[in-house]
Amino acid sequence: MPRSLRPYLEYQADRVEAVLAAHRAPVRVTGGTVGPRLIRFFLNPAPNTRFSSIKNLADDLALAMRVPSLTIERGEEGIVLEFSNPNPTSVSLLTLLDEVRPLPISTVLLGLTDAGEPLLARLSAPEVAHILVAGTTGSGKSVLLRTMAASLALSHRPDVLRMLCIDPKGRTFGTLAGLPHLPRPPVTDLAEAVEALNSLVRMMEIRDRRGEHPDVGVGSSTPRIVVFIDELADLIMLGEKSVTESITRLAQRGREAGIHLIAATQHPSSAILSSLMRANFPLRLVGRVVSADDARVASGRAGTNAHLLNGRGDFLAISGGDTPIRFQVAYIDEDELRQCLRSTIQASLRDAVSAHPWQFQ
Repeated sequence: MPRSLRPYLEYQADRVEAVLAAHRAPVRVTGGTVGPRLIRFFLNPAPNTRFSSIKNLADDLALAMRVPSLTIERGEEGIVLEFSNPNPTSVSLLTLLDEVRPLPISTVLLGLTDAGEPLLARLSAPEVAHILVAGTTGSGKSVLLRTMAASLALSHRPDVLRMLCIDPKGRTFGTLAGLPHLPRPPVTDLAEAVEALNSLVRMMEIRDRRGEHPDVGVGSSTPRIVVFIDELADLIMLGEKSVTESITRLAQRGREAGIHLIAATQHPSSAILSSLMRANFPLRLVGRVVSADDARVASGRAGTNAHLLNGRGDFLAISGGDTPIRFQVAYIDEDELRQCLRSTIQASLRDAVSAHPWQFQ
């Protein structure tokens, strides 16, 4: 815990206990967590204190604590009271990578949870396989895509993992151009995007026919392929049926062939994303969206309140029936990323020279 926050936390804990005691709903604050954006208090109520009594006092508690708003929910720790950190901090991708290295094969680093733990997603796992990212302008959606792509590039050799980046607006993946992990530069042209997706479908079918499936081990000769798509809804509307069919087939059968989709959209409406397509994205990463209906479609369930998130990298990770995990997206600025990727390119060239020196004589 930052030392400067300790008096603030102690003061807020006292206010919580005093307000609830005054309303005959006594509790004790037994612990909590300090995240980059949010602070949590764990409340232990007296035996005769009803949860509904505490929840109904949320507005009175917010007023006494002088915070704009707070939430009170049940959690694994009991009753959890959550409010904004007055000193929000950014989460460094490079710092987190140093903490979790070596990453397992095909694992992406997402950010830091409210409990202060790095959040990882293993693409080869059935409960992940493909990822749908949703968030409106200012949510941090594009930053999250770059973070995932950078974490893969900085922790995997290009013979183990390849990436295809499709970016109709040309704003998200330009920094990655030139990486040995990319068999072609980031795709911005619609016709090329359609051709690239069709080629992936054919590759998937060939791998299935030949039984060429990537192993989990490092020694696999068949690399996994991660396809990043920004502005999925725009791509579907522009490319129409052919794009929808290719993405749906890759989402249905790609995992076994070692092909994984990470697709992002500002507009997760049911009119654009078919139920069949959405059903094949087991992991949803949802930032702030426009409405409760968009939050329901993007997350695949009701009641996540994703439309109330703070933006700027404040996200929910939602998988199956598990409790959503709130996290702050790890960040790396473009200059840092260019420098790191330059080192990655140089290392790949050295490996190539060592493996096949006769080609470079």
